[in-house]
Amino acid sequence: MGQGTPTARRAAGTRTALDVLLRWTWIRRRTPAQDIEDYENGRTLQVVGFTRNIGGVDTRSIGGGRSMDRLRQGHLWLALGQAPVWSDRRGDRTATLNAPFQLRPAAAKAPMARRFDRYELVAADGTYDLVVTKLDGELIRHVLRPAEGG
Repeated sequence: MGQGTPTARRAAGTRTALDVLLRWTWIRRRTPAQDIEDYENGRTLQVVGFTRNIGGVDTRSIGGGRSMDRLRQGHLWLALGQAPVWSDRRGDRTATLNAPFQLRPAAAKAPMARRFDRYELVAADGTYDLVVTKLDGELIRHVLRPAEGG
């Protein structure tokens, strides 16, 4: 799964410069409800996001013997019946996220302003920081919801 996936498409909140221009000219874009329907019908979706620790932590020195974890951009690939896969934008890190999942709003705000939400994603193999656009939040909450009855 990844950039070579022929049936994958960007989720509603994952926009390119062309998408922004089309919106300015009143040409409609996809909605979160359409994303959920497409996902349930077997379409693979690509959601842009940011993380500090999915696929490992990238620590940068900030001087004075101190360091901090760098927020990295990447994509979360979502396909029905398959584990979600994270891939960094540069392609140097990938990680498969294993169920069961719990997704909770994080106490700390997203560092990118009001158009993004920050979540704490608890998966079988760890707890991760995940930042996605508010528009893609509905799809993420749908896909990463806890399994029924469990």
